[in-house]
Amino acid sequence: MLGHPNGIFAVLGERLLKMGIEVDRISAGISILDPNYHGEGLIWERGVGPRIRYCQGAAEGNESYNQSLWKRSVESGKVIRHKFGHHDEYDKLGISQELKAQGYTEYVSVPMTFSDGDLHGLGFASRTADGFRDGDVALFERIAVPLSMICELFNSRRVSESILDTYLGARAGQRVMNGEIQRGDGEHINAIVAFSDIRNFTRFSNYLPDKALLRLLNEYFGIITSRVEQHGGEILKFIGDEVLAVFPYTDAQSARIAACEAMAALRESLAELAATNADGFADLPAIHVGMGVHAGRVFFGNVGGQRRLDFTVVGPVVNEAARIAELSKRLNQEMLISQAVANILDCGEGTYVGTYPLKGFPSPVNVYQAPELTRSCAFGPGNTAFLALEKN
Repeated sequence: MLGHPNGIFAVLGERLLKMGIEVDRISAGISILDPNYHGEGLIWERGVGPRIRYCQGAAEGNESYNQSLWKRSVESGKVIRHKFGHHDEYDKLGISQELKAQGYTEYVSVPMTFSDGDLHGLGFASRTADGFRDGDVALFERIAVPLSMICELFNSRRVSESILDTYLGARAGQRVMNGEIQRGDGEHINAIVAFSDIRNFTRFSNYLPDKALLRLLNEYFGIITSRVEQHGGEILKFIGDEVLAVFPYTDAQSARIAACEAMAALRESLAELAATNADGFADLPAIHVGMGVHAGRVFFGNVGGQRRLDFTVVGPVVNEAARIAELSKRLNQEMLISQAVANILDCGEGTYVGTYPLKGFPSPVNVYQAPELTRSCAFGPGNTAFLALEKN
């Protein structure tokens, strides 16, 4: 954990104690670029160790931040030194009340300046009766300079990872971070490929107001993304109202695990959508979908132009999965699986739907209803599809 600023704070705290500086708590608040959080709180406490606290919502509306000495220090650009119990304006702040109740006697807030001029909060607190000495506070000011550089470097990488994770997915994003940025970079893998799209979406998009349409899409995407990720798969793409998900595998055993995980994720998505439809969307139509699932070898990597690339999966298997999803809607089926998936799950008997032509494919294909899951799928910690792939 040393590479994370929080780990560095832990080392710093121990070093300060060895120097005779009675510091019991070091904390920092850093703005981050993340779709779920606006900031990250880094906290080290003597005898407890380091921890991270994430802050949701905008900083202006966050009561914890508004009731902090960090805010006063960042807004003024000055060091604020406060001894608890002096009954001044700082003593009434939420952070002061909280720390005083925990036995702290003094708090020093020091602004950290990043290279772009943005200020972030850095705090030191003590439980000793005398608190800090003037020399201690002067040292904290000097420490803030290299700490701000460390935090900014880490935050820059964090921003890159957050953007890639958000727009490409965690594993694809990590591969890009690791240098797979040339057109054609990637590899051929075996994967369960699943497509899902909304029935009658064109009609919805023609009459729903923009905000309502976005709410509908976000509700739908949110449900499927959550379930796919819970079962070890990854969402690679949102295309209009379509979702593309993959569950890689390497051998017969991991293929069955991947297929079972995919079936579980998609069935749970359908159940959650049905429950949400039953509860009713405010001012929104019910969401019904068609899903297609296929399995086989795909290219997983960069495709596109010289300066505009996409990290995705491509190949006939992907195309066939998309066509089966279209077929599911025509046949009024929620989910259809291909012959390849039926073979992996050994479920062809009793689930056969029919043989149908698919646009762009020379021969008709067999399609099946998705089977009910059984314990033979061997779910359990560590058995997700991606874990099976990454171990090889």
